[in-house]
Amino acid sequence: MKTNQQLPTSNHFQLQQLADGVYVAINILGNAGIVDLGGRTLVFDSLFMPQAAEDLRAAAETLIGRPIDAVINSHWHYDHMWGNQVFSASTDIISTDETRRLIIAKKGIDDYDSFMPIAEQKLESLLARFQAAESEADRRQLTPFIDDYRSIVEAKPILQIRAPNLTFDQRLAFYGPDRSAELIPFVKGHTESDAVLFLPQEGIAFMSDLLFIDAHPYLGDGDPDCLRHILDTVSDLAPKILVPGHGPVGGLDSLQLLKQYIDTLNGLAHIMIADDKPEEMINEMAIPEPFDDWLFAAFFKYNMHLLYQRRLAEREKMVV
Repeated sequence: MKTNQQLPTSNHFQLQQLADGVYVAINILGNAGIVDLGGRTLVFDSLFMPQAAEDLRAAAETLIGRPIDAVINSHWHYDHMWGNQVFSASTDIISTDETRRLIIAKKGIDDYDSFMPIAEQKLESLLARFQAAESEADRRQLTPFIDDYRSIVEAKPILQIRAPNLTFDQRLAFYGPDRSAELIPFVKGHTESDAVLFLPQEGIAFMSDLLFIDAHPYLGDGDPDCLRHILDTVSDLAPKILVPGHGPVGGLDSLQLLKQYIDTLNGLAHIMIADDKPEEMINEMAIPEPFDDWLFAAFFKYNMHLLYQRRLAEREKMVV
């Protein structure tokens, strides 16, 4: 791998080279990929805001030396597709059929029309909490959300929701003289529909939010049991490098650690249900090791409430 190439810089992300012609843009608010097939350039996810996507597009064109041919939207969440608008009209936007439907229906946020008018208030509230925080750990947890809402407020005057114009429902393969790539769809993992971009020659898998590294995952739009199965399926591909939707680049052990996270929370929920513990106890629950210093700590309680309700429903169904 050539590592002497000067990588473009951005205030929105840090570029990292994974192989010749393969790069990742790292930002805790959402990662993206750049893949040169040889004659065609793919971008995997368009980042969280048009401003960041402008830098991503410019970086890709500088690194590869030609315009972007296609942008892949891994799923419908805004932090991975609100940058679509900055790419040329001749650049295809690709997703699964279901992801396109959800992007149009939800615009990247479930309650988009009610959420956007109060984005400034959300930012002010987070800033106030940051000022009142008593520890550096609390401020560290708040910082990504402040950056997120600040980006949303800045993007509001220019934001346009651009939906994919090409869709697929089975595996989609790309072939170039330098490498091939394959889009693999999954259902009910992180959302109703997610796609992984796999480069078989290099063993690189761009996972988007089917994988979080050093950060609590958001489990609310998928099925944790399905996600666990998906992680096993990806593991069977024997990837060497895994790019998460949030967090640093990892390896196969990252899949195992996320499975451990799901199993740990499921175990806690099972114990609570078996012991008839009230759901309110979750709000006072400490985050177990080794997850206690992960970012997005607020998702822990959210995920625990979700799993508690799922396990409770299962028990009630068994009783009936």
